[in-house]
Amino acid sequence: MKKLKFIFSLIGTMIFSGCSFDDEIKALKTLKQLDDGLYFIEYIGDYDFDAFLAQGGNKTNEEMADFLTKSLSKGKWNGSKNQDEKSTVKITTPNFGCSSIVAKNQNGQTICGRNYDWKDCSVMIIHTKPNNGYESISTCCLEFLGYERNWVPTYKFPNDMMALATIYVPLDGMNEKGLYIADLVNGDTETTAQNRGKTPLTITTAIRLVLDKAATVDEAVKLLDNIDMHSVIDTAHHFAISDANGKSVVVEWVDNKIYVTETKVVTNHYTAESPKQGVCTYENSKDRFSQLEKIGTENNWIMNAEQIKEALKSVSAGQYEFNTHELTVWSSVYEPKERKITYYLRENYEKPIIIEF
Repeated sequence: MKKLKFIFSLIGTMIFSGCSFDDEIKALKTLKQLDDGLYFIEYIGDYDFDAFLAQGGNKTNEEMADFLTKSLSKGKWNGSKNQDEKSTVKITTPNFGCSSIVAKNQNGQTICGRNYDWKDCSVMIIHTKPNNGYESISTCCLEFLGYERNWVPTYKFPNDMMALATIYVPLDGMNEKGLYIADLVNGDTETTAQNRGKTPLTITTAIRLVLDKAATVDEAVKLLDNIDMHSVIDTAHHFAISDANGKSVVVEWVDNKIYVTETKVVTNHYTAESPKQGVCTYENSKDRFSQLEKIGTENNWIMNAEQIKEALKSVSAGQYEFNTHELTVWSSVYEPKERKITYYLRENYEKPIIIEF
């Protein structure tokens, strides 16, 4: 991600040429701080993702940054077809290596949980409601856009313009159909670079594709099999994906071939049925996997939001000594039926931040 950070640090000097930025300003007016190092922004309308796909997608972060530079500089993001449309998002902030688990609640509805383990960074929660796609909530680590941990918005245009680029850099999320997806690093440093003549995408733009266009796991897998995946940061990745119908899978790439296997748990080793199944160079990945499986099995895979939270807490960075991770930056509990996500920031499991959409 170092190249991406550098590129986006340059865009701010390149994007303004006397164009109209009414829609971008409207989106930036939604930018708000929810907690220390946690921000929220929303975009209702067309943020050019279909145009991004039509012009060829991206094999590299440089290509994505180039597209966004041109898109933003022309004031091209079109906003809502109904300019009077109001946000449906409600935000609640009471005073008070990565893992994923999927179960069902007592009503038989899918419930998911995800830890994002990394060094401390500022976080953006993104609400998008595209004209030609599904509404979703997603999460971005702002370090990937060059923002330091102590970044604070100016709440002035154009200073915070790059906050809109978070739309193209989600690391996990859920859409209005209950489709959940999360990116986790995988078991080694294999780089995926498919070249089958299909539209190329990188990890984060593939997540945006799935959130915008897929209602089920099967639709998500079909979309991913119809792109050329490029992992760009010299490490293997895999996706945990589940839907409101209860299907949950891991999607992995080995020797540039896609593999999909049903599983309720994903951590940081190869899990799909592939030539690399079980390969792991990430410390504690299999321990965390076993811990989540144990909790799920003990509960017959019927768990409520509190139990999912406690499961995530049990495999958080605070419970393990990671070589490269300092903490669990966020834990999130996804409840598709309620269209609700509960975040816990920096292992503070007593302070939920609730997003409903």
